[in-house]
Amino acid sequence: MIIVDRIESDIAVCEINGETTKNIPLSKIIGDVHEGDVLIDNNGDGSSYTVDVEKTKQRKMDITERFERLKARNNIK
Repeated sequence: MIIVDRIESDIAVCEINGETTKNIPLSKIIGDVHEGDVLIDNNGDGSSYTVDVEKTKQRKMDITERFERLKARNNIK
């Protein structure tokens, strides 16, 4: 899974499968991209990427649920 960690100037710094990082030029990403987005390698060769809207949405929901469980467990409001 390719996840955008941060955007620096014209580069998306991405985490690949939670193990390594890769700098992807924004010019290779089709459409709007933001921190936390999940990317799809369109051709499998790194020539172009798009945001996987569904996986990004699911990932954000999972993170929110985890945070809410953590708050509940620690009795934080």
